[in-house]
Parts: sequence; C-alpha cells; structure tokens
Amino acid sequence: MRILLAVFALLAISGCSIKQNVTPATLAAPTSNEICMIPDRGLREGFHTAYRQQLQQKGFIVSEKQPGTSTSACPLTTAYTANWAWDLAMYMVYADIRVFQDGRQVGHANYDAKMGGGRMDKFIDAENKIAELTSQLFPAGAPRVVAPQVEANPAAPLSPAAYKQQQVEQLMREGLSYEEYQRRYRQIMAE
Repeated sequence: MRILLAVFALLAISGCSIKQNVTPATLAAPTSNEICMIPDRGLREGFHTAYRQQLQQKGFIVSEKQPGTSTSACPLTTAYTANWAWDLAMYMVYADIRVFQDGRQVGHANYDAKMGGGRMDKFIDAENKIAELTSQLFPAGAPRVVAPQVEANPAAPLSPAAYKQQQVEQLMREGLSYEEYQRRYRQIMAE
C-alpha cells in the first residue's frame, strides 16, 4: 500500500509543470527607440515598475499608456499582464508580455506556473523573472535607429552656416566615440 501511495504521489508531482516560452521580438527598422507600455487592468504596480526599468536598461525610451489603449497607438508597443497566487506564500503564477510594431505582434514572452502544483521552484523572484523574460524578448536591446537620409537640393547651394549644420547633423548620426566626435566637430567648426 505504501508503495502504491508513493507511486501515486510521485506521479502527481511529476505531472505538475511550469512552462516558459519566448519568441524574441523581430523589429523592422524603427524610426525611434520609443516603446509604449500598455499594462493590463489591475496589474500590480511592482510588475509594471520592474518591466519599465528593464526596458529602459535595454535602451528603450518608455512612454506609459492607460490600460485598454490600442496596441497600434504607437509604432512600437508592449502589452502585458501577470497574476499572483497564494500557496504558503504569494508568488507570480503567470506573466504574458507581447510586443507589437505598427499593430502587428512581433514578439511574445509567456511564463505559466498555474500547473506548478507541488513544485517548490514555482516560488520565484518576480523581478528576476521579469528581467529574464525581457532579456529573452529583446536579446540585442533596443534597436539601433537609423535616421532617414535627406538629400540636399542641388539647385539651392547651402550657406556656410547651413553647410556646417548639415555636417554636424551627419556627424551626430555616425555613433562615434566622444573623443572622435569632439575632434571632428572642431574640424567642422574651423572650416
């Protein structure tokens, strides 16, 4: 009888599962690093704060929107939800984060411990899990924004001041080190 109970208990525990699936966001060439955050209604403030901090660390400029805002409200948005449960202690049992570009879903991260049952590893640190999901969702961080090239009108010659301004703007887009930027800036201004 004890063996039967032990086998039954082992089967019950082994049937418990925690799932995590992440499809990294694949972003088309964005014109900005801004991402609009759209939390679910009733989301714990701690989740929202931790996710915002992770996005900022990844290089995004964060704009916060109200729950229920359309995912096409901004060129790049993220909509997210999470739930907590009680089992000896409060723990994050579910998190779902979706990334949209121009209203189309381009990335998804999901953590689900609802069937965690007797597993002790369901008692995770929510901030660490949010950091892990964000890192997997944006492995390269915020995309490098490439400014569209504007062709000068060859029929209208630039004034010396406008020419210098155009050169400085081009210099700013090159992503140079501080020292190299300063050296070339001084060259432009001396011309």
